[in-house]
Amino acid sequence: MQINDRLIGAIAICGGVAIIAGTLGFRELPGQQFGSAFFPRIVGSALILTGLAMLVLRTEGPWMRVPDILLGAAKWQVVAALAAVIGWVLISPYLGFIATSALMIWVLILLAGGRLLPAAVTASVMAYLLYLIFGVLLRVPLPFGEIERLLL
Repeated sequence: MQINDRLIGAIAICGGVAIIAGTLGFRELPGQQFGSAFFPRIVGSALILTGLAMLVLRTEGPWMRVPDILLGAAKWQVVAALAAVIGWVLISPYLGFIATSALMIWVLILLAGGRLLPAAVTASVMAYLLYLIFGVLLRVPLPFGEIERLLL
C-alpha cells in the first residue's frame, strides 16, 4: 500500500498534538530552568511542523493507493497472515507456543501452495527452533502447553 505524504503528515500532526497534550500534567522541577515536559514538547512541536510541511508541500495524488498485486489472489494471503497472528494470540495460551506456532506455520505454508507432508515437517521444525531460540536461549516467557511441559 502506498500512502501519500499528506496522510503521513496528518498522522504526524496528531502524534505531535498527543505528545504535547500528554505533557500538560507534568510538574515543573523547582530550581530547574527546564522542566520534565520541555524535551517532549520540542519533539511534539517538531512533529507538528514536519506534518504541516508534508501536508502543504505534497498536494498531488490520492491519499492512499493499493498496489495492483493486492487486488488479485494475494490479498487473501495477506488476510490469512493477519488472521494467523490474531489466531496465534488467542489460541497460544491454551495450546502453548510450540503447538500453536507449528499449526500457524503449517496453515500458512499450505495457503501459499506448499505440499502437505513437507509443510508439516517444516512447521514442526521451525516451531521447535523458535522455541529453542526465544524460550531457551533468550529466556523470553512463552505460553506453556502440554508439549512444553514434556520438554521440561
